[in-house]
Amino acid sequence: MTEETVKLTVRLPAQLHRVLTERAAEYNVSLNQAVVDTLTAEWVVKPPAEETEREKVRRVLREAGMLADMSWTNELAKELLNGEEPATLEEVRDWLTGVPLTEWIIEDRGPR
Repeated sequence: MTEETVKLTVRLPAQLHRVLTERAAEYNVSLNQAVVDTLTAEWVVKPPAEETEREKVRRVLREAGMLADMSWTNELAKELLNGEEPATLEEVRDWLTGVPLTEWIIEDRGPR
């Protein structure tokens, strides 16, 4: 069974046309298919956001296998905390305020 299609003529700004043409070339599809895929996936066509230097470095390191995806640690922490969010740095600082570091070290290592 073939899907019914409708022919539509649309006037696009030149910049948007360039973006869609580049996207089509990047994915090796026709311009028409790129437009259909974009509208289907996003409903609103947006030009891609420019990558910051930090994002670019992280992407290059990740692609080179030099940067691991550590997002699983947040899920593990939630699981260990029975679904609760892990404490923030400020909360931990509040807990430690007024407690001498030596007491924490002694408590951690145990009596000698």
